[in-house]
Amino acid sequence: MFIFALFFFNRILLLIPVSCKIPPEMNLSPLKIIMLMVALWLSLPQSKAMTLSPHAEITMLTASPGDELYSVFGHSALRVVDRENNLDLVFNYGTFDFDTPNFYLQFTRGKLLYKLSVAPMEYFVPEYRFEGRAIYEQVLNLNQVQKQQVFDFLMINRLPENAYYHYDFFYDNCATRIRDLVDYILEPVWPVESEINEESIALIRSMLDYEFDYKPDLKPSRTFRDLLQPFLVTMPWSTFGIDLALGLPADKVATVWDFMYLPDEMLIAFALAHHGDGRPLVSEYRIIIPKTVELSPASKITPQMVMWLLVLLALASLFRAKWSLIFDKIFFNVLGITGLVIVFLWFFSDHITTKANLNILWAIPTHLYFIWRANYTSLGGSVKWYFRFVSFLSLGLLVLWPFIPQAFHGAFFPIILISLLKSLPYGFSIPFISKHLKGIAGNQMF
Repeated sequence: MFIFALFFFNRILLLIPVSCKIPPEMNLSPLKIIMLMVALWLSLPQSKAMTLSPHAEITMLTASPGDELYSVFGHSALRVVDRENNLDLVFNYGTFDFDTPNFYLQFTRGKLLYKLSVAPMEYFVPEYRFEGRAIYEQVLNLNQVQKQQVFDFLMINRLPENAYYHYDFFYDNCATRIRDLVDYILEPVWPVESEINEESIALIRSMLDYEFDYKPDLKPSRTFRDLLQPFLVTMPWSTFGIDLALGLPADKVATVWDFMYLPDEMLIAFALAHHGDGRPLVSEYRIIIPKTVELSPASKITPQMVMWLLVLLALASLFRAKWSLIFDKIFFNVLGITGLVIVFLWFFSDHITTKANLNILWAIPTHLYFIWRANYTSLGGSVKWYFRFVSFLSLGLLVLWPFIPQAFHGAFFPIILISLLKSLPYGFSIPFISKHLKGIAGNQMF
């Protein structure tokens, strides 16, 4: 089962760079550099870019969530339509090149470059139609100058020297790039959190003929991690893997600005935003293609169920020394391997959200060494003290569970409980259990 969990842990590496800003505290981000270049370019007296006609439109496209982990958070892109100039292009910040050298290593380390690609609208739609996913369109309420500014920005940003960027799931993705562009050029007034409520979402849904069925969790003080949950209700094992990989940065309370790292949340924010003069940011809503496929139902076998069954198995194994030792070696080795992955994502990856991961307090890499030195008949002093430390640490995590600053997945509780139960016999002399295990383990070879 833990191997199964690690499989999903591996799949989370496909999530960390997939749903498509650089943290605000970082100065001179790539996007700011591009914005400065655009400002300089716009100041030049001669412009070689196409001049849009008065009937041109700039729209935001939002693709509904898909049924796979890589698509479950949806997608965002910008569309520029100008029939008079025979122009209908989609500007997509969510693409990357599979032919990149060391693709999977770059992917895992957070160093894979994403890029702004441009394609005709007719090439953008088929993928989503095939997957049965909806595409919603919001026409931005812009005057002619604003339309031209957005278009010029995109045309400069598409140049090879500007198109690439280092993806970050929470801060720099396909949605936040659009948010930052719109914020920089148009300077809209974004909604405050209290404006995002059941009434406003119902109004937005009515604008889209009730095709838009996203149901956000409207509790106050939502964190980045909380914002993911509505998209993962049918994917309990993916949620388990995500909560393994994400550290404390994911538990930062998000603002409406932060919400927009998710395409559906950005659709809502755009719908409620307005220009400084009071005009709404969005003037019209359309459905390019409707959703035709429902998401798969949630798995009936959840991580919590499996882990509590493992607790029962761990208890039962205490009365059969051979099986207990086998269980222990598998269990602590898997925790150790998981800990190594956490260490790698923390210290050797550029992913901001996998830093400071408190799961390292129970998925400890040093288990890989000490469990192979442990048996019930002969325990060295260092092994005893190690498992005493693990026992106290596990007990502390269970007792202080409600106060841990990182949101632990519910299935982690039984895992930590097993860690406590199985480390006690190695660290302490427990009446009956220790005597029983030592008595029947004497002839076992490990």
